[in-house]
Amino acid sequence: MTPVKLIVAHNLTLLRKKKGLTQAELAAHFNYSDKAVSKWEHAETMPDLETLDRLCRFYEVSLSDLVTEGGIPEDNDSHKIERRMSNLTKWTITALSTTVVWLFAVLLFYVFNIVEIPGPFQSWILFLWSVPISLIILLIFNSIWGKAWWRTGLIIALVWSTIACLYLQLGHLLPNGRGYELWAVFFVGIPPTAAALLWGFLSRKAGHR
Repeated sequence: MTPVKLIVAHNLTLLRKKKGLTQAELAAHFNYSDKAVSKWEHAETMPDLETLDRLCRFYEVSLSDLVTEGGIPEDNDSHKIERRMSNLTKWTITALSTTVVWLFAVLLFYVFNIVEIPGPFQSWILFLWSVPISLIILLIFNSIWGKAWWRTGLIIALVWSTIACLYLQLGHLLPNGRGYELWAVFFVGIPPTAAALLWGFLSRKAGHR
């Protein structure tokens, strides 16, 4: 008879993989370390009853299923294909959403070139601002179904692309190139970058018990 600890370890591994999560992502969700999750899945330790209950609710299975051999069915080929199709759909929606931003920028570019706008405004600036706007969209979709470890990189890219856009636009709009003298604006990006890196680090290491 297979020990309960081995059954739980096997079932927890199956459930995590079906959910498309890494050990680090699951650990962050439950405020544990990834080492703790690894020990559960290698039958070195077992979660306490409270954690088992939370895991069951998270995976939408019963405790009986979790502790029963064969209680969690293995993935068959159709399930794998379904999951791949689901991931493909998510990627397609994300790609289409960001593409819309760039198509809109192209449309406005041609409109502003046809209708002459008085003043120093240049329509190519629209393409600059398309970068941070695209990153905002990626962040939104990442928070819904993306990988948590991408978030830090997206936030940092958003911070620096926004600052770069502001700097280049000020440099272009202010007379006599005075805007380009405002290079110190890039120092503004240091605190949010440090905060994003710290948040990412703590998210992975949170919950050591």
